[in-house]
Amino acid sequence: MKKNTAIVAGAIVVLLAVGAVIGVILYNQLSKRSAYPVQKPAPAFTFTHVDGSEVSIENTNGKARLVYFYFSHCPNVCQPTNYLISQVQDKLQANGETGEHTALFSITFDPERDTTERLKEYAGKYNADLNHWYFLRGEVEYSREIAKEYGIAIQELDGGEDFAHTNAMILVDKEGNIRHYYLSKALEPDNAANIASDLMALAKE
Repeated sequence: MKKNTAIVAGAIVVLLAVGAVIGVILYNQLSKRSAYPVQKPAPAFTFTHVDGSEVSIENTNGKARLVYFYFSHCPNVCQPTNYLISQVQDKLQANGETGEHTALFSITFDPERDTTERLKEYAGKYNADLNHWYFLRGEVEYSREIAKEYGIAIQELDGGEDFAHTNAMILVDKEGNIRHYYLSKALEPDNAANIASDLMALAKE
């Protein structure tokens, strides 16, 4: 009898321990999902992808998205940030995400120089999956106005040969709401796994 009681007690302890672990996992998941509350609706846009298709916030709703405004002639921050996005892409693919639930946007605000041909070549440097990572362009003024609506400041330098600009990546949820801005240290390469995790968490909400 005592032996049976000990077995039952041991089983209860194991179940409680398992329950505690599950509780911690669920708490962490819920905490992560609520870590980035809705800030505001993401401004609508429609740009042209290098494959000729039109890509907008509306026609990608249902996916968690990462939005980045840049120019390909950028001598400093844009290249390492697009490299970071390439690492995010790799992390997503390693987790079985091929674009069904997430999307990556790199939007040029220098479309006069960033032609479709140049952007195709530029995307190739990062081994971009163009079914999942969109390299987008539009008219100059439109591109810069949309960037401004997303909180990205842009200033022409050297007659348009260079730009001072806010370097940030923007996390947009499935419903088209801005949830988070990645700035400074968050743009370091070793943060790719965290950003991919944020995208996948939003995709599951």
